[in-house]
Amino acid sequence: MFKGNLPELFLDADVAFDIISKREPHFRESVKLLELASLNKVKLAISESSLATLIYLSFEIYKLENASDKLYDFILACDILSGGRPVMLQAISSEFRDKDDALQYFTALNHGADYFITRNISDYKKSEKRLPVMTPAEFMSFFK
Repeated sequence: MFKGNLPELFLDADVAFDIISKREPHFRESVKLLELASLNKVKLAISESSLATLIYLSFEIYKLENASDKLYDFILACDILSGGRPVMLQAISSEFRDKDDALQYFTALNHGADYFITRNISDYKKSEKRLPVMTPAEFMSFFK
């Protein structure tokens, strides 16, 4: 944890887009993370590169209604993390098959996130034990 005593959740772009677009059936579980953040029970983080993906998806691919407002609100709810050159090089040289996944993971790892939240657990088989990878539903099971 790098911000007080709250667990820091790094959101993969898939989870973030589920929230922004209200994409079902995933929205119901993913939005609970945003609700926890609003109650000051967790901190949310996302990478700059994921935000670029979210902007592209929201405006160019899915043409979401009120995309600007949705992205603005989401950005205000999250810490924005940059990887920089060291993370880029680490991602490229990693054993991750998908280098974009590697970029997200190593950004979270290098910033000290406590959990990496994604719907695609199988994409993170090369992850390290010090940064657990889980789905929104798996993380929410801590709060039941």
